Amino acid sequence: MSILSDLNSIDLVVFHVINGFCGQNLVLDHIAGRLDSAQLKGLAFIGTFGALWFQPAKTQARQRETLILLLIAIVLSLIVARLFANLLPFRVRPMFTSDIGYRPPLYEIGAYFENWSSFPSDTAAIVFAISTGFWLVSPWWGLVWVIFSIVALVARIYFGLHYPGDAVAGALVGVGVALLINNEFMHAHIGKPIVALEQRAPAIFYGVLFPFIYEVSGLFSFTRGIYHAILHMLTGFRV
Repeated sequence: MSILSDLNSIDLVVFHVINGFCGQNLVLDHIAGRLDSAQLKGLAFIGTFGALWFQPAKTQARQRETLILLLIAIVLSLIVARLFANLLPFRVRPMFTSDIGYRPPLYEIGAYFENWSSFPSDTAAIVFAISTGFWLVSPWWGLVWVIFSIVALVARIYFGLHYPGDAVAGALVGVGVALLINNEFMHAHIGKPIVALEQRAPAIFYGVLFPFIYEVSGLFSFTRGIYHAILHMLTGFRV
């Protein structure tokens, strides 16, 4: 229990260091807001995925298999992160926690946040699954994405959406799932057959791939909306 208390204390100290800059300068708040935007993450993901998918290489087929497995890893990372969030004790987001010295930004964020536990960060799980998948295809692009992901997550801590520990735990989920998915069995039985479909039926293949990439780029906002609507119709409960 003492170790857990010490970790929580360190988590809060690091949070205060990052969040301490929030609400001090309107320009800095807006810059952090852009870095945290789902649109920026989505555009970066679509651009990188497309560049690596069509990159000429002797191992292009293998690279494409890895990218397909990356898409699966992203979905599984989100599921695993949500399972942990539901099974572990509920953790309120810092921005909604009183008496911790939270500093709000100088403008209203104006976004809707699901009533989900702050720990672990599902956004961290997704962006680090992406970073790991891109790293397996291209270490240079992977490094770029690691840096981008860290900056984006610092922005979320800056606004009080997560504690640093939430982001670290989510990142570990994303990296772990992406590495576990990328194995020879998955390449042979999942990646290779799906990539082969691109040659046999390109219209069907890209007709499914592009909408799925679009949904990933929006962090599954449409899918979440459907889930919320169905849950509300069945139970009357709003997530």
